[in-house]
Amino acid sequence: MRKNKIFLPMMAISLLFGLGLAACNQPANPSNNTSSSIPAKEKIAVTDDAGKNAAEVEIDATLQLKASIEGVTWASSNQNIATVDEAGKVTAVGIGSANITASKEGYDKGTFKLTVKRGAPLATLKFEEADHYAADGWWGSADEGWSPIYARTDGNASDQQCIAHLDNGDKETLTFNSSAAIKAELVIMMASANGVEDMGSVMNVKLNNNAVDVSGKSLASGTNSDFIEFSLGQLDLVAGDNVLALEFLASAPYIDDLMFYSKQQATITAKPAAAKQQIQAAATEVDVNLGGDPVQIVLTTPTSLEGVSYVSSKPEVAAVDETGKISGLKFGSATITIMKEGWYSARITATVDKAKVEGEIRVQAEEPEELPDSFHMYTDRTSGIQNGHYGGAYITGYDVHEACTLSYKFTSPKAQTMTLIIAGASHYQMAEDFVFGVDCTLKLNGATITPNDGAKIESNQVMGAPTVEVEIGDVNVVEGENTFVIEFAERAPALDAFRFIPKN
Repeated sequence: MRKNKIFLPMMAISLLFGLGLAACNQPANPSNNTSSSIPAKEKIAVTDDAGKNAAEVEIDATLQLKASIEGVTWASSNQNIATVDEAGKVTAVGIGSANITASKEGYDKGTFKLTVKRGAPLATLKFEEADHYAADGWWGSADEGWSPIYARTDGNASDQQCIAHLDNGDKETLTFNSSAAIKAELVIMMASANGVEDMGSVMNVKLNNNAVDVSGKSLASGTNSDFIEFSLGQLDLVAGDNVLALEFLASAPYIDDLMFYSKQQATITAKPAAAKQQIQAAATEVDVNLGGDPVQIVLTTPTSLEGVSYVSSKPEVAAVDETGKISGLKFGSATITIMKEGWYSARITATVDKAKVEGEIRVQAEEPEELPDSFHMYTDRTSGIQNGHYGGAYITGYDVHEACTLSYKFTSPKAQTMTLIIAGASHYQMAEDFVFGVDCTLKLNGATITPNDGAKIESNQVMGAPTVEVEIGDVNVVEGENTFVIEFAERAPALDAFRFIPKN
């Protein structure tokens, strides 16, 4: 009996111990582990009287906000856009967006997004009515590409018209009348592909001859068709005529409208610039022979040449004297600007090349029967390729990496022996000299032409390299139609013209 009494307590102890070990080895049950969980905080709801958590208001507007709990602390993310008092009353003070927050210890803060915009402008003026001019004297309204009035058919200018081509030395002077002396914010609509961090580096601004500080003010980045507001700040307008003058120090954004925002009332009207007459030249393009007789510029308007002056953009290529005579000094093209006080100036293009010799047949390189896709034609200064020196345009083969062919047809009045000269230039991808007869095959009427030894265009690897003339050798042309062919192996130069010069 004593053994049984001892055995039973030991069994009980072992059972309890085993159960304890089993309990320790059981995996934890997250649903039962309530001691480590943190209760979620209640989020404060912030709304306006309409029950919305966002709003768009005009500047100077007020808005009463309310929170879902009492005793919150109100704050604004940007005091320059909106302020808020301890009772949740918001006042819009600047243009832009701000977050109004309500916070209280033990709660997740609530947010109300406020966007502040300007109200309707007191007046809007068009810069097309400005008295504008450029540093070189040219400022017109024609469609030849020099015009500052730009038709933004694919943009968002208010009337699809804006002032463009503004550069260093260009100016805009907009005169307007205000019926009363008021303080107004002046806002210019501008479009630019690149943001400008400091508009003070782009333009000087004056109102009524008083400097307006725009240093440090940025123009937000956008695309060329995005017009962006740029504020000149609150300025004092006088009763009567006011003059806003913009002088550009560098390439500037396009300009569309000038808008006036004010709490005060006044009638603001533009005073269009004084009408000017346009100088008219008898020809807008002239050819000048290299080293030959000067070519006289002829004006149809004005009839009197008193006070007329002439300026060449490249006097080393085409020089012009005080009487309007142009002398050709180097191959190339130059722009001659004709100016007179009180008149819109005019421009003509002077192209300097060699005069044709008697009986010469000249074929322009940009006029093949078919232009391969690997050739590119440049009729202006695109990518640094200058106009061809023979009055046409370069075509360049800098993308030519496989065989291709150019074919030309021309007419000769008789069968004769002629000297073939090819005029062309190097380009930035021509790393080695281009040798005629090696890098290309020349044919006339199906017969292969053997070029002179050393007939080549030397590598220059720059954009706009000068044209050189390469004498290929003598060829026999037939009476009537001839076919001239160049077969390129895998690269090509920039080509200008092919000259066939009679031997006798």
